Amino acid sequence: MTAPLIRLRRLEKRYRRRRALAGVDLTVDERQILGVVGPDGAGKTTLLRALAGLLVIEAEEATVLGTDLRGDVTDLKARIGYVPQTFSLHRDLTVEENLRFTARLHRLPEAEFVRRKTVLLERTGLAPFAGRAAGQLSGGMKQKLAVANALLPEPALLVLDEPTAGVDVVARGEIWTMLARAREDALVVLSTSYLDEAARCDRLVYLDGGRVRAVGTPEELRAGVSLALYRAWGDDVHAIARAARTLPYVQAARATGRFVRVEVLGARAPDAARVLRDLAALPGPVRLAEPVPVDMESTLLALSSP
Repeated sequence: MTAPLIRLRRLEKRYRRRRALAGVDLTVDERQILGVVGPDGAGKTTLLRALAGLLVIEAEEATVLGTDLRGDVTDLKARIGYVPQTFSLHRDLTVEENLRFTARLHRLPEAEFVRRKTVLLERTGLAPFAGRAAGQLSGGMKQKLAVANALLPEPALLVLDEPTAGVDVVARGEIWTMLARAREDALVVLSTSYLDEAARCDRLVYLDGGRVRAVGTPEELRAGVSLALYRAWGDDVHAIARAARTLPYVQAARATGRFVRVEVLGARAPDAARVLRDLAALPGPVRLAEPVPVDMESTLLALSSP
């Protein structure tokens, strides 16, 4: 039996009187893309920084890649790639110079540095900009450089704090392609506020109030939600939404484009046939009412409910 890649029991982090992490329990046994999600202030950044060995923490047990986070983490840091929320590379250095600086920190031989650098610059599309100062790159290019820089030492653990926040959709796709490749050789742990990215993770950790409230695959978390989701299509979606909210079993109804997204709590919902009849009878008029699978938005909202 191999030791877990991450093993946390009762991990806590205090900033004076405030507990940012209030007893985190988490075990990760294999390489995957592990998404950390939750509301603002849930402790996501603090947890990621703790995993990267950047914080002094308290815990009954806290090991990452076999290293105890409560002791000397020098060797652990050499095996981790970390991408913080804020771009932290040297803005006055060029793309290649930033990568070379990291290579020197990790004592990579020159031939190995050139090999890895060439691959990463090609994958990120940054090869034509190798001589450009990092501070002159676009937001998406900066983030791709940050990820490439973290991948350069070929870490066993890649930790990324909202790596695609504010990045255009093309760059987001390119970054996720890199993460999918990295998963083959490393555990990838990232925080994200994008629902589509949460759905792409292999497993999710839902954090709230400094505690882990749920862990599972996106499918497992969706299956555990006592909620039914419907769409009601029509011309006047705002009128339909208002009318839908008057139904006693409807938790929420929101106009979205040409349809209304209707959430029904499973605990008090009638059968689907009754819901569809009621929705079809709403003023608007409703042209079509249909059930749809529970999505990530509904899942995370349900997890956030007391």
